[in-house]
Amino acid sequence: MNFWEKTYLVSPAEFYVTGERNAVLETYLGSCVGVTLYDPTARVGGLAHIVLPSGDQKREAVSPGKYATSVIPLVIKKMLELGASKGRMVAKMAGGASIYKNFNLDIGRRNALKAKEILELEGIPILEEDVGGNFGRVLRMKMENGEINLRQIGQGLRDTPPPAVVRGVEFRDILKEIDHIEPLPETVRQALALIDADPEDSQELKGIIYQDQALTADMLKICNSAYYGFSRRISSLSHAIVLLGFKTIKKILLSLSLRNILFQKIPSYSLGKGEMFKHALACGLTAELMARELGRDNDSEKIFTAALLHDIGKIVLDLVAFDKFGLIMDMVVKGGRSFLSAEKEILGYTHAQVGAMIARQWNLPLVLIEAIEYHHEPGKAQVAPEVVAMVHVADVICSMLGVGGGVDGLVNPVHPGALSLLALDAKAVENIIEGLPEVMKQIEPIEAHAVTGHTSTALPAT
Repeated sequence: MNFWEKTYLVSPAEFYVTGERNAVLETYLGSCVGVTLYDPTARVGGLAHIVLPSGDQKREAVSPGKYATSVIPLVIKKMLELGASKGRMVAKMAGGASIYKNFNLDIGRRNALKAKEILELEGIPILEEDVGGNFGRVLRMKMENGEINLRQIGQGLRDTPPPAVVRGVEFRDILKEIDHIEPLPETVRQALALIDADPEDSQELKGIIYQDQALTADMLKICNSAYYGFSRRISSLSHAIVLLGFKTIKKILLSLSLRNILFQKIPSYSLGKGEMFKHALACGLTAELMARELGRDNDSEKIFTAALLHDIGKIVLDLVAFDKFGLIMDMVVKGGRSFLSAEKEILGYTHAQVGAMIARQWNLPLVLIEAIEYHHEPGKAQVAPEVVAMVHVADVICSMLGVGGGVDGLVNPVHPGALSLLALDAKAVENIIEGLPEVMKQIEPIEAHAVTGHTSTALPAT
């Protein structure tokens, strides 16, 4: 990126239109479709991140950025207001990926078809398109000249020559790296135990949080962020609990306590710095939304926490087996294998299994260990199969939306038993997807503070 470029990230269900010459519009795509429009003479352009093909009249009026049928005409309108000419506009599009096997929602293909249909109706030619497949994409457009830069997530891994000699990962190496992972702060260990034993005890939770002054300060900063929009400053945790509710406070606590562990770059899975943290938060919010919809609100903290931690094993495998992921991708691309099965065959372990090892090392509740270990294989769950199923489906949905899924996000199958257990059909999943862009706005203040916040000064682990 040149020093003078200014990048605007376009999230799911959003669009951005500008005539700034130094602007770069960027978005991450799974089953969603990104459509760029550009007038090369006026140098005005826009990018839309389409989540669904269409909605009813009321939904399109409230959230036009979600739907191909409403957002493309809106981007055209905004470009015309900035001096563009419709007759000079050209379009490019990407995304519309599908989940690996056994999933008939077909949103990716439907999004791509609807976007093409609307562009044809508007009389705007599509100069380039890259849609379909089982991999997410990153789409960038330079406003200086309308140039598109498109890369498939994991392309670097696919281009890496496989090693001449392949050896599995040694168990002792995994254990060594697990020992090196920063342990959960004692504050969050106590809070997790309390949530598991008595999720309504707000007084005791306050006492636990107050042990960590830095964590308390960070939580208050987030509570006072623009997202929550309170007219008066929140100056105490007691005040925050009254205004935001006990459950919201617990979510913020868990997210902040895990930020240092989850925010790091994981190159073996094509996850840039902060992407796993964002995916974890998105999965937590999605699973929590499902819990409410399914009448499991009493378990929402456990479900949120399980989803927040589900991919933690990737941190260790990235360290001990980074040189073998090119071969895993080779099996996925050329052999049509799921990422999980290729990971197991090449490494001897999956990131889910290693994540469960970490959870046991941390003495986490059994329900969290099981959700981490079986989040790709929910049919194996015994302790809390519904919790595991919700984490599984949340992981799939967030990968479809292009929210930090990494290279493996779309190349693991959806377990049909999970959908059956939760009584979710294709329409129900689509309804969840429709509500997620608003829910995920909760990520913004926590994610922003993860970048600028200070390290928690928790009491030593015991």
